[in-house]
Amino acid sequence: MSKIKTAFTLSFVFLFCFTVGAFASCGKKGGYTGNMLGVWGKGLSGEMNVTLAFSLDFGEEKDFEMKLAAANCYRVYVDGEFVAFGPQRAAHGYARVAEYKTRGKRIVAEVNCVNVQNFCWVKQQPFFACEVNSGERTYDAADFTCYRLTDRVRKVQRYSYQRGFAEVYSMLRDRSSLYTGNPSFKKIRTERVDVPELLPSYVDEAKYALHEPVSVVDEGAVSVDKNAPVWRDRAHDIGNQVEGYKISSWECSATDEVSEFVYESGKTGKTLYKTFDFGRAITGFTELEVKAKNAGNVYVVFDEILWPEAGKGEKYVSFYRNTCSSVHKWEFKNAGEFSVTSFEPYTVRYALVIYDAGMEVSVRQRDYENPNTDRFSFSSSDERINKIVEAARNTLAQNSVDILTDCPSRERAGWLSDGWFSSVAERAFTGENSAEKAFLENYALSSKKNLPEGMVPMCYPSDPFDTFIPNWAMWYILEVAKYARAYGSDGIVDMSKENIFGIIKYFEGFENEYGVLEDLTGWVFVEWSAANDADHICGVNVPSNMCYAKCLDEAADLYGVPEWKTKAEKIRKFIVENAFDGEFFADNLLRKGVSLVQSGLKTEVCQYYAFWFDCVKKEDYPELYAELMNKLGNNRAAGYRPEIAESNVFYGLYMRIDLLMRDGEREKVLDECLRLFLPMAERTGTLWEHNGIYASCNHGFASYAVKWIVWALTGYDCMNGGDIAAAGVGADCEITLPVSATENIRLSVKNNEVGAER
Repeated sequence: MSKIKTAFTLSFVFLFCFTVGAFASCGKKGGYTGNMLGVWGKGLSGEMNVTLAFSLDFGEEKDFEMKLAAANCYRVYVDGEFVAFGPQRAAHGYARVAEYKTRGKRIVAEVNCVNVQNFCWVKQQPFFACEVNSGERTYDAADFTCYRLTDRVRKVQRYSYQRGFAEVYSMLRDRSSLYTGNPSFKKIRTERVDVPELLPSYVDEAKYALHEPVSVVDEGAVSVDKNAPVWRDRAHDIGNQVEGYKISSWECSATDEVSEFVYESGKTGKTLYKTFDFGRAITGFTELEVKAKNAGNVYVVFDEILWPEAGKGEKYVSFYRNTCSSVHKWEFKNAGEFSVTSFEPYTVRYALVIYDAGMEVSVRQRDYENPNTDRFSFSSSDERINKIVEAARNTLAQNSVDILTDCPSRERAGWLSDGWFSSVAERAFTGENSAEKAFLENYALSSKKNLPEGMVPMCYPSDPFDTFIPNWAMWYILEVAKYARAYGSDGIVDMSKENIFGIIKYFEGFENEYGVLEDLTGWVFVEWSAANDADHICGVNVPSNMCYAKCLDEAADLYGVPEWKTKAEKIRKFIVENAFDGEFFADNLLRKGVSLVQSGLKTEVCQYYAFWFDCVKKEDYPELYAELMNKLGNNRAAGYRPEIAESNVFYGLYMRIDLLMRDGEREKVLDECLRLFLPMAERTGTLWEHNGIYASCNHGFASYAVKWIVWALTGYDCMNGGDIAAAGVGADCEITLPVSATENIRLSVKNNEVGAER
């Protein structure tokens, strides 16, 4: 065996102020933590979906440095060229500062205030804060001229239950005049507003590469069916938990209009369509060039997949498959040439562009991705493996642009549990943990408003409608512990202590006379399968208790509380004595008088929990372990063991592959990765939330697959280092694995021999 010492045992060097180029990538990690003056449009702080532009004209081209913070989101142009989108997100009462260094004459920062509860941005007072140093003088936000951008229609539907507003525009002309110094928008007065406490940005400025479509998959004419049903979902139920504009006040509903469209391939008519394919799912900004001979409309319907499963044709693009209003609309009031773009990032593989005759429309997609995943390189002799690794890279890049997120489309939310897995991929692909550090720092500073005492939000930064997941608080403990093992105590562990002690105190309130958790409240989440059903999670939920015992062990080691270890052992002992029926662990125990009895409900994932969380050892349960790993999971024959509900990817099948990795089963790990991930990689170029296409097809936790692939081929664990295997498995390969911002390990397999070097 050859051995290589991993650099992951070393502390990471966080390179603040790392410059990454000019214009489209001129930003850098912000080290600024001072104070800045903030402004907003006078009298507009309480309004929803307001967009303002802040403009500063030097009169001539100058080199300058700019520090910028804003709420909720902004995009920056210099002399009409797109520079950046932001901000990198922070907790309530905080904001992160971005720093840009470039050259130009006129700066325009467009800022949109969402001002509703959502999972993507915190609801806060809008502000624009900026310092610009041109060498000759320093400007602040009060030196910028403010314009109200009325071409974005304000009173529209939410984009999704989890995000802000859909994007609808009504345009007399495009915004080029704003960028060139002859704005057609109304100048408005500003007022000073409070600026939150400022924090640095940790992740390098995003990659903004441009992508042209690779093909046109369909085109034809559009007719209208006035009898077609319109689509509604929970995001339209304004006035209960969901904030926004009620349907009666909408100025436009692009989804209602698109619901009536009938697509007739190969035909011509007054309204036309083209469906463009970008080759893979890309997260970023949809940009259009429109040459209009007359006034008219352009719609862009977008999704990660073509959806023949909907029964509407092989080339159907749905705006609602992912429970989102995935339609942008531009109404052009005049003939002319327009350059337009979506304000926020969305995920697109297929763009169905619908336009009136007399218009020429071209479309492209601009990335919004973590730039540092390109530090990782991978090439193997098996193209199937290459596709999976590239899909994992794409998935991580689109879900770590500022924090670790679940999906870059429907939610863009920083979910606990997801982050435990995607943080491993961040280290594999970038050699750093910048997004994870921001993610955990935000949680350490998080608002606990409307949550039970001791509980933390399930996703953050967000205002998630008074809902929480107790299990996610357990995963928070697990992630902080994993962070401590990998990076030591760089402040995050100490910052997290109050939260972790609060979480354990919260759970103590649910411990019964046997010391196990009973009748947990909130959204008890075990897995996207029958394990989440109400009759499985009630009473003493066994998987939750298995996880809780592991959390107590981890927290005890983190903060030196030995009694938590004693408590964890008591929980494991109770589960072994009361939840095992001789073949399988039951999902839950229910009260029968003063006793607790097995419910009779059993799932595959509960068995994975038992071994993955070290509740039991495979040596003590050899028959169960053999049944689980050889006859269930991907090996399950049709109709086999119907009483044991099947697992989904999140978590059961992931725990399964991790267990195979623990067992040293490199060939089996590779085989299961190929079976599980290749169909995803081939369909979207990303990895999915489920083992089907009925939700997000680009989910951050799924990028964890890179760990298994690298290990299966080389024997090297990209999270924990260790021994390199003497023989290769499956394919020749060349891998460059970053272990810091400046250091790599190079792994190779050729003719069944594995090599490694720094």
